[in-house]
Amino acid sequence: MLTEIAILFASVGIVAVLFVKYKYGYWKRRNVPYLEPTFPTGNNTSFFPRGIAIGKVSLDFYNTFKARGVKMGGVFLGTDPNLVLLDPEDVRTVLIKDFNSFVDRGIYMTDKAPITVNMVSQRGPEWRNARVKYTSVFTSAKMKIMYDTMKECITNMLPWLDDGAERNLDVDVLDTIARFTTDSVGATILGVECNCFKDPDAEFRRLGRHIFEQFTIADRIRLFMTIYVPKLSETLGISNIQPEVTEKFSKIITDAVEYREKNNVKRKDFLDMLIQLKNSGIQMPMDEIIGQTFIFFTAGYETSATTTTMTLFELAENQQAQDRLREEVIRTFEENNNDLPYESIMGMKYLGQAVDETLRKYPPIQTFPRTCVQDYKFPGKDLTIEKGTKVLIPVLGLHRDPDYFPDPEKWNPDRFEDRNEKSPAYYPFGGGPRNCIGSRFALMQIKLALATILRRYKVFPSPATKQPLELDPGTFIITIKQRVYLKFQKIQ
Repeated sequence: MLTEIAILFASVGIVAVLFVKYKYGYWKRRNVPYLEPTFPTGNNTSFFPRGIAIGKVSLDFYNTFKARGVKMGGVFLGTDPNLVLLDPEDVRTVLIKDFNSFVDRGIYMTDKAPITVNMVSQRGPEWRNARVKYTSVFTSAKMKIMYDTMKECITNMLPWLDDGAERNLDVDVLDTIARFTTDSVGATILGVECNCFKDPDAEFRRLGRHIFEQFTIADRIRLFMTIYVPKLSETLGISNIQPEVTEKFSKIITDAVEYREKNNVKRKDFLDMLIQLKNSGIQMPMDEIIGQTFIFFTAGYETSATTTTMTLFELAENQQAQDRLREEVIRTFEENNNDLPYESIMGMKYLGQAVDETLRKYPPIQTFPRTCVQDYKFPGKDLTIEKGTKVLIPVLGLHRDPDYFPDPEKWNPDRFEDRNEKSPAYYPFGGGPRNCIGSRFALMQIKLALATILRRYKVFPSPATKQPLELDPGTFIITIKQRVYLKFQKIQ
């Protein structure tokens, strides 16, 4: 009996080894240059990640294949083959020209955990239907309404910064800006006052920190499962969002919708727009409202906070650029009777250049994944990939490639002086039909924060910031390992 069991286990082991070897031979069989994988993570160096964790990893892929002189190469995430694109023309083909062959992002989701189902993760027809529904929410008219609410939120930040300036404190910039963006997103998306400056431990600030910073061992195991065995995880209903976050956020949205409908409450925010869509006859179950609201909340506050933080950091290191931008800001305020209308802030040229350059050097989403939804032959190449194969577009690699952006580590807003001739390797918000639907919202929030701060303060480096800054390799949204501190000096 023991002999038979031993033979059985040995047979299973041999079959498993052969299966893994066969899977890892995918790119070799197609004559595609590839990186040698290691079981079980393949070429991913983040074993227990925080998030999707193909951000900085894909930069390493890009640089390795670039050094080999190839325009695409194969890697493995777990045992799944992924094709890394280096050529901007191939990127354009996937994102735009042949979009219908790559309509899915391949981001994990499961219907058994509705909070994971949103415009970022939805596939095929479900995504198309959602895009049509929510495009009406992000019109210029709706942006102006949200902008007025943002302007009210930005005033909450000024006493906080005044105190830091008066006491010559080292201000934790990301934490400070995240308080503003949480207030702003809370007000414009959910119609709630988060009060993150009055209460450092405000509910939504805690929730935001939990989403991006607090991961237990169990959370990391679930993330590992959803990254490396997504099909099994989807079948089992495993969520890549922390259970406590799911429970708390779902209750907040459910209670808010029920209260508004019961009491006929109308507010000019994103949630109200969803309720209007729901009551207009468009099919919108509560699970969908929760999932879509969740992604807009999380993406809306974190990425904007990081981009604003890194722009302020670079301006502190480049006083000449800071002075030039401040002159434009002050001039714009003066031209508008000390106000800053939506059209004016979105039309400020050098402010736009500064933000564009930060988005180049620190793109919020470092990698765009796409999934091939039908067998596809790349134009002009002897390569056909099968349905279900994933493609990685290493945005961080493209944005820091000296062939497209000379001296890429240097922050230089003048790269974007002619904003009509942006590089074909520049994709801060994606491209094609699945570009970021909230990009105008994000830019509006970032520019408002920068203009308000620079009009009132001079910003200087702080010795409390440990340099050089390093990227966290275990995250999908770009994250700096160190805390970024700056000094603020109030302008008299």
